[in-house]
Order: sequence, then C-alpha cells, then structure tokens
Amino acid sequence: MKKFSIATAIAIFAAMTAPAFASCDTHAEDEQAVCASKCEDQYLKDQQGWTADMSKVKSNKKACDEKCGCPQNSKGL
Repeated sequence: MKKFSIATAIAIFAAMTAPAFASCDTHAEDEQAVCASKCEDQYLKDQQGWTADMSKVKSNKKACDEKCGCPQNSKGL
C-alpha cells in the first residue's frame, strides 16, 4: 500500500508540474522561448504601421508561432 501511495503522489506531482514546463513562455532562455519572443516582437512591430494589413500581420504571427511550436501563443488572434 505504501508503494501505491508513493507512486500516486509522484504521478500527481508530475501531472501538476508538466504544464508549467510545456508552455511557450517568452521570458525564458531556451530555444523555443527565444523563437516565441522573436515572433511576439515582430508582431508588435508590424501592427504599429499606419498602413498595416492586420489580417496579414495576424497570419504571419500565427505562422511564426506554429514554426516555433507554440500555436497557443496566437490563440486569441
């Protein structure tokens, strides 16, 4: 019974912490985060233009996030 309790505790801990490591945080230092940060910077730069085509800007952001493996970063666009 003690082994089952320990295994259950480990499984619960892993399930709680896994989503934290799977996110595409733009403030971290790993390769995926750097890529996502570049996408965010480019999106902000592109949308500030007076004649910016917002549908093109949003599609570029979505494509960049897909390339980085972070499609959830452009979920609300």
